[in-house]
Order: sequence, then C-alpha cells, then structure tokens
Amino acid sequence: MDNIEDILRALAEDSPEDSSSGQEDSGGGLFSGIDLGTMAKAASLLGAAASPDDNERLLLALKPLLREENRGKVDTAVRLLKLISLLPLLKESGLFGDLGG
Repeated sequence: MDNIEDILRALAEDSPEDSSSGQEDSGGGLFSGIDLGTMAKAASLLGAAASPDDNERLLLALKPLLREENRGKVDTAVRLLKLISLLPLLKESGLFGDLGG
C-alpha cells in the first residue's frame, strides 16, 4: 500500500515545469484538496473487491452447468457477495464516517 501512496504523492506534486518558472502555485497540484490517506484506503478497497473469494469461484464454476435463465442470477449473486464482503472493509476504513453505528 505504500507504493500506491508514493504514486499518489508524485501525481499530486506540481510538475517540474511549473516549479522552474518561479511561480508559486498554492493550488497543491492535481489532487489538491484530496486526502492521500483516503485515496489509499479507496485503492485498497478496490483491490480487495477485485480478488474473488471461494464462494464466488464456486458460483462461477457452477454457472456453465445451469440453465440459461439461471445464469444471470449467478452474476447477480456474485455482485451481492462482493458488496457484502466490502461492508466490513468500508466500516474499518472510516471512509463514510460513523454510518454503521
């Protein structure tokens, strides 16, 4: 996760051309006003959502064996599993404040 923070910091810095011109830009770069810690948390959440768990792999393995009308339900179930698995991560990250109580 430190690597992502380094990349975001590098993107947030002013370009070398701006600093060589002698003009001081108080804007803070491309991501001024955005907390890098929040961006790193969001990136870790997206990384966690990208990796399938055992339940998702099972449903996706069974999908070809189902009737055509039930295959769409597997996709919906996989999306719901991803959302449910992200809920504890969202609560721990604090991105949405104290929503969960």
